[in-house]
Amino acid sequence: MNTLRLYTLTAALAASFAFTSLAQAAPAAPSAGRFAMVHHLPVDGVAEIVAATPDGMTLVYTSADAGVLGLIDITKPEQPVLLPRVNVRLMGVGEPTSVAISPDGRFAVVAVRLGDDVANARRGLVRVYDIRQPAAVKHVKDITVGIGPDSLALTGQGRTLRAVVAIEDEETDAEGDATLDGQRPGRIDVVGLQDLYGGASSGVQSIELVRALQAAPGVVYPNDPQPEFVAIDARTQQAVVSLQENNAVALIDLSHPTRARLERMFSTGTVTRNGNADLKKDKEVVFKDSFTARREADAVAWVAPGVFATANEGDGKKDKNGVLPGARGFTLMNTRGEVVYETGERTELHALVRGHYPDGRSVSKGVEVEAVAAGRFGSKPYLLVGSERGAFVEVYRVDDLKQPQFVQLLPTGMSPEGLTTVTQRRDGQQLFVTANEGDGSLNIYRFNSQASEPQLEARDAGMPWGALSGLSTDGTHLYAVPDNAFGQSRIFRIDPTDAAQGRLALDRVTLLTEADGNALKVDPEGIAKVADGFWIASEGKTVADNELIKVNMAGVVQQRVKLPASVQAKFASPKTSTGYEGVTASADGQTLYMAVQRGFDPAKPQAAILKLHLPTQTWTTALYPLDQHSKDAKKFWMGLSEIQLTDDGRLLLLERDKGGGEGQAIHAEVKRIYSVKAADVTEGATLTKTLVRDLRKDFSYLQEKAEGMVVFNGDLWVVNDNDGAGWTRWVNAGKP
Repeated sequence: MNTLRLYTLTAALAASFAFTSLAQAAPAAPSAGRFAMVHHLPVDGVAEIVAATPDGMTLVYTSADAGVLGLIDITKPEQPVLLPRVNVRLMGVGEPTSVAISPDGRFAVVAVRLGDDVANARRGLVRVYDIRQPAAVKHVKDITVGIGPDSLALTGQGRTLRAVVAIEDEETDAEGDATLDGQRPGRIDVVGLQDLYGGASSGVQSIELVRALQAAPGVVYPNDPQPEFVAIDARTQQAVVSLQENNAVALIDLSHPTRARLERMFSTGTVTRNGNADLKKDKEVVFKDSFTARREADAVAWVAPGVFATANEGDGKKDKNGVLPGARGFTLMNTRGEVVYETGERTELHALVRGHYPDGRSVSKGVEVEAVAAGRFGSKPYLLVGSERGAFVEVYRVDDLKQPQFVQLLPTGMSPEGLTTVTQRRDGQQLFVTANEGDGSLNIYRFNSQASEPQLEARDAGMPWGALSGLSTDGTHLYAVPDNAFGQSRIFRIDPTDAAQGRLALDRVTLLTEADGNALKVDPEGIAKVADGFWIASEGKTVADNELIKVNMAGVVQQRVKLPASVQAKFASPKTSTGYEGVTASADGQTLYMAVQRGFDPAKPQAAILKLHLPTQTWTTALYPLDQHSKDAKKFWMGLSEIQLTDDGRLLLLERDKGGGEGQAIHAEVKRIYSVKAADVTEGATLTKTLVRDLRKDFSYLQEKAEGMVVFNGDLWVVNDNDGAGWTRWVNAGKP
């Protein structure tokens, strides 16, 4: 089998994807009407819900695990400043779940859970803070509300100010079951805050939901409302509250200044996708499956009077008829319960071609759209849609509610939970912000701004990609390998022609095969282009499993080279998992250099560099001194991720710690490129390294797995492994 093998698209999927108009969806990144990230900020703890003061100069976010309210000065969005955090716990107990800012910017109103669980019916609080001096916040008052307050939103202003609070009362038991048949049904509390401005408080009005829920067809748990998220339309004085597990929403009339009224409740229905979904966790992304799923919206947002958006995340279980939880996209729905627009497969297709589709979640809820926010940018209405599992925000223009116009997909930190818009700054800058729970970070984006870093997009939906772990080049194209996030190993070819315009194009995928035609399934971590093909460095689960694999241009294996016994014997343990992380070749293809993630003994602060002279099969080993994390060298251990040989005889090494990603962005400390002299790689030598670039310092590089590096047209490019879905960040670090 010696023909080029391409991963191709089925006819049905091609027809489906044509409807989404990829050509329209991915223009060459003009600045007008588009957003670009201006800062990625790590915080101590997690970041879940975020709000902004009306002047747009201060952000306030919740960190449930730390029990604090965080504040950030964004007078200069490119240079945000962390302010002192506010402890919202009461006698050591308290989990802030939501925050909203009064229209005059004086007060932050925070919903706080107080340790409730199935055996402890402890009521929660609304805590009010004076934030007029963001660096010196003052506690004002507490108001007791129902058990387990979740989302909170404000209506009115001054002497008409009230908070609408979703009292979820999850009642979660030891097995995580949060639907115990309404032993403690949740409700909606409307909290009077008029007294903050000298008026008479309307107190706490509790709106019970069980009776209305029991009468609503299509709900899942008629005795257990569990309200989740609140959004208020100031134009109509109407609130929409999602009842996520019940696949329903409640509409609340807030037009009376002191008494709210339950107006309507209805199921949000189901979505059916035919032949355009992936329901298998099999390390391959092919949209050919069908399903019907309940929307089960988490966040909701008003996009126009009488029309709201639902983030169809899902939170339940498959029912007896095979109906799934979560519709894997978003819906525009009117207050009569009619669907105005349904995204269907489009959100996941947008994710697929941009490397954000999480195959590991295919069998569950796919990209899990969890967050939505709406706002006017320029003179146009926009909808922002956040994916928890895909780590992205879709941007839509919603001039025409029946045909929203997809503008772009923006990467975020891990698991974006909260979105907020900032549109009324005196300096004219318009921003939106994501709070990312997974890595404890916030992303700040500016409207009408051009991206400084390109995004990689596949030419079509038949080329799913992700987990880029090694880079090489032939001078015209870039070549990348993903690790074992995919079932069959493969090589991606990337066209960098439009990099300056913010776009890299994945234009070919070569599937790798054994000589007998069977699929090659290894763990590629490095790639080196040579005249007649590629050398692939495959990381082994043990020392003996590390392997160099030569493939031709068609992806067919030509040669396999294992570590000789003499090199294996240098490792402290034959079962150690530290292995190949990169490979590079001399210009004549006769000599290979390999980077081993850590040294022969992982307990020592060293990595290993191996050299193989192919004609004589001569191996040489040298030691490379690793940096150490300043806070916890054991937890955030260091290793090499990539190696490249330059024309002037240097080996460039990409060195990084375990900070960032799931290790929290704030712990990302060492993401650095060093050089050593290739001539110094002699048997038993300890190499001397020279710093070439500090990616954390110079580029705020917070991604844990900085793993790919290549010199292309004289510039040093770096990319991270996104573990199969999420932000793949390409940085041009300049001349090496």
